[in-house]
Amino acid sequence: MNESSIQVTIAGRTYPLTVAEGEAKRVREAAGRIDELAQRFQRDYGVSDRQDLLAMAALQLLSDLEAGPQSENAQEAGLPAAAFDGLEEIRSLLVQAGISSEDREGKTP
Repeated sequence: MNESSIQVTIAGRTYPLTVAEGEAKRVREAAGRIDELAQRFQRDYGVSDRQDLLAMAALQLLSDLEAGPQSENAQEAGLPAAAFDGLEEIRSLLVQAGISSEDREGKTP
């Protein structure tokens, strides 16, 4: 399988990723959507903790996804039905980056 290396920035942090050929655009768009939501939550609610922002963004995105791919919210958000097939990989990357409570109970970045 051919792979390419990309970098995405979410909540002020840059993450180097290796993705399958042809997946770079989809991954960048997903990261951009997460970052956009995190920025909106920071602006609208005054939240500054990255972990809180990412948790809120994940909750919003999964809530929209759970409503179904035909839902108005998912269509407005521009989310493809399979946009978060890699959610477990993202969670793992967050743990590795040290911004998930799974690896550092009670600590924030």
